[in-house]
Amino acid sequence: MSDAERKPILVTISISHYCEKARWALDRAGIAYDERRHLPAIHRFAVKRAGGRQTAPVLVCNDGTVIDESSDIVVYADGRAPEGRGSILADPTLAAEARALADDFDERLGPATRLWVYHQMFDYPELVQVSMTDGVPTWQRHTFRYGNKAVAFAVAKVLGVNDENAVAAERTFREIYADVDDRLADGRRFLVGDAFSIADLTFAALSAPLIAPPEYGVRLPSVDELPPGMRPTVEELRETPAGQHALRMFATERS
Repeated sequence: MSDAERKPILVTISISHYCEKARWALDRAGIAYDERRHLPAIHRFAVKRAGGRQTAPVLVCNDGTVIDESSDIVVYADGRAPEGRGSILADPTLAAEARALADDFDERLGPATRLWVYHQMFDYPELVQVSMTDGVPTWQRHTFRYGNKAVAFAVAKVLGVNDENAVAAERTFREIYADVDDRLADGRRFLVGDAFSIADLTFAALSAPLIAPPEYGVRLPSVDELPPGMRPTVEELRETPAGQHALRMFATERS
């Protein structure tokens, strides 16, 4: 099989919002790929075998090139996207502004939403079993079913999931949502310029744990299914201008 005929391989954690960011970019560009899904913690063995470091997603391109940052996967997809289906703005100044926003969301929003949601959901493995195990190998489904506490322990240790850090994480994503609210206050449809960009994609994807969009790449628990300690915050954030923007990006740009 030639390089041109071989599909890229995307190594992911099923539920990961960074992996959703990569899936979204590739799907939007119409790029066919083979996704290899794994449980968190266990994914580290797969990404290292694929040539990545420790985090997912990792994209192994047709020619064997390895891309192990979600924003770089967005750039890869954009370079192969048909007109109107990319995520990198044509104007260099606007493109730089959008990338700077996306980098900030990657650095602050993504870790904050991930840590807070893990902290909220660790005691409810039945709610996330479908999301966690969608598409993973059979042995990993069994691992989660019978050893979810061990998986949770490993994730908590790596990410520093505890009460104190969860409070700090909520403070961080609320600050970011307030900033995005301010940016949208002039009535703009997109975060930068007049078109969908990597900023909108990144903000929406990394907000997904807080807004439960039905278009997400795996089934997330609905708002009605969420634990009582989590549901009021999610309901509140969904109604903010930032939350509404993220939901609209999923509804209009993801499907």
